[in-house]
Amino acid sequence: VPRSELYLASKCWTSTIAEGPESVRKQVKQTLADLRTDYLDLYLIHWPVPGAHVAAYLELQKLREEGLITSLGVSNYTVEDYEELIASDGYRVQPVVNQIELNPFLYRKMTVSYFQ
Repeated sequence: VPRSELYLASKCWTSTIAEGPESVRKQVKQTLADLRTDYLDLYLIHWPVPGAHVAAYLELQKLREEGLITSLGVSNYTVEDYEELIASDGYRVQPVVNQIELNPFLYRKMTVSYFQ
């Protein structure tokens, strides 16, 4: 299958985010090596780790500028987490997705309304 016919997405796990931007960069490069590709179509922050998620996202922006990632995304972000991100110095690239869990017992009305 030609690479152009695939859409490859992955996430950066919380422990990697907590270790800092260099660990995030290392994880992206390891994912590329594991998948034997030179870029990812989408890469997400798995969880907004307090005190670390903004720096992780800013590092992903750099990797996007280097051509290693096409689109950036976040997961499990509340409105407050997202507003912290967009207020940070260096924020330039809007996430294309905020992947969140929704089910009959967990419906995040405010989050859904904000991000629509």
